[in-house]
Amino acid sequence: MNDLDFGLDRGQLRRAWGVLDRYFQDHKLTLRRGSDFEEIEHHAEAAGLPLLEGHWTPTLNTYTPSQAFWLGLFDDKGALVGRVCARFDRMEYPMTLADFWRKYFSRCYPNVAGGQVRLALEQPRVGRRVSGRVVYIGGTVVSDSWRGAKLGARLNQMAQIEAMDEWRATYFYGWVQGFNFKDGFWRDCGFTRAHFDALRWSGPLPKTLDRNLIHVANTADDLCDLIDRIVAEDREVSSDKTDVEVLHVSEMAG
Repeated sequence: MNDLDFGLDRGQLRRAWGVLDRYFQDHKLTLRRGSDFEEIEHHAEAAGLPLLEGHWTPTLNTYTPSQAFWLGLFDDKGALVGRVCARFDRMEYPMTLADFWRKYFSRCYPNVAGGQVRLALEQPRVGRRVSGRVVYIGGTVVSDSWRGAKLGARLNQMAQIEAMDEWRATYFYGWVQGFNFKDGFWRDCGFTRAHFDALRWSGPLPKTLDRNLIHVANTADDLCDLIDRIVAEDREVSSDKTDVEVLHVSEMAG
């Protein structure tokens, strides 16, 4: 992927950020950001939420604030109810995302025999075509008591916006396991592209890792379009509310 070939509209980006943050506030939730993954792990454990998996767990990774962050939603009692993580990887050509995955998955995931998982020599084109400033979005979890509020989707949108603002990334992606795939969710998260069976494996996998990993993604252009949609949809809702209020006042006056 090439560098951004346009000027990022930071004012529009901040407006979209504000729309999402207001949604959280309307639900009496506080958004927090951090880079200490042991801290967010403690919050998840205290709230009874799933702990971080291989890409994020502090037992396998050490991230500085310049490399990765997490976003957490906390209720009025200070309990964690939602989480997402973002990691920045800069790959100078000729290194590609497929090269990165080959090293990363092998280090972070065991196979059924107790060794490490291995990727096949030949990989789908989706990972072989991406290099440059890349952001991985993952670690999403939402408390069962908040299911249906679309917190996970909005957290994914917020993480992409923050990553764009901070790292000027040109490619954003996440993974969805095939057995957990819901067509509407990845779209609600703001992703516009989906590639099924995006990795080819060599040998058997553990039960925790689906052979059909679905790669969902956005280019920088896709994310800028998402930012515009968030702002435009909010203006439409605000306009509709204003029209209803004016109508109600007119009826009372009449």
